[in-house]
Amino acid sequence: MPDEPPQLYSRRDPEGRRVPLVASLPHSGLYVPPAIGRLLTLEHRAWLRNTDWFLPDVYSFLPWLGVTMLEATHSRYVADLNRDPGGVLYGDFSRAVIARTTDHGTLIYSDPDAPQDFAGRITAYHAPYHAALRETLEELIRTFGRALLLDLHSFMGPISNDACIGDRHGAACTPETVDRLESALRDQGFDVVRNTPFAGGYIVRTYGKPPRCEALQLEIRYTTYLDCSRIDQPGRPTVDPARIAAVQTRLRPALEQVIAAFLNR
Repeated sequence: MPDEPPQLYSRRDPEGRRVPLVASLPHSGLYVPPAIGRLLTLEHRAWLRNTDWFLPDVYSFLPWLGVTMLEATHSRYVADLNRDPGGVLYGDFSRAVIARTTDHGTLIYSDPDAPQDFAGRITAYHAPYHAALRETLEELIRTFGRALLLDLHSFMGPISNDACIGDRHGAACTPETVDRLESALRDQGFDVVRNTPFAGGYIVRTYGKPPRCEALQLEIRYTTYLDCSRIDQPGRPTVDPARIAAVQTRLRPALEQVIAAFLNR
């Protein structure tokens, strides 16, 4: 599809340094192909509610630490990369690769029952991201013997904590790694919970196979880096460089601790 941007953007340290960590940002993309966009309601097309707003900006320091960062350019409403392609194809927001409604139950499509090539979206959009993610992890494992995947997201509710770490209740990551991340975030003043309500989705479940590959889902609340006074009103939020810079001064040292501990084990 020549009119579309690349479906995946990869960032690495410009000085060439690499550590055995991958950061995945599957829900930060905003691009919707015109053929799909025409099928959306006008409100949803202009809003794309439940996007992980501006996380590439929040975590822009990661490549400078040697972390390979994979960002989805396309919206989660084109194909949700954190859903199982072998499961529900079209339906519930929390389970389906292509959501019928938002998390708040609002219809996404002008005609939600009109036939569409949903299976084709898996081939065109879901599969390439996971092929790149799998290849990157395998390369790091060959080079370093093991790898850590950080699946990065943001949220507004249903909890009021600053951050939630998901490790599939201990199945996707070693205790040493998750303990270090929780401790490092708490040291920076984040109010942290584990696995409730976000235990880790398809990405963490698929790739988290310790000890060779550990995986964690990290969710940070919109309020840590966004003005949320109008977050529930139609329309996209505005990036706030000052708020993002402030949260980076807390996230960077926390993740530097995690990287150092992982490298030294």
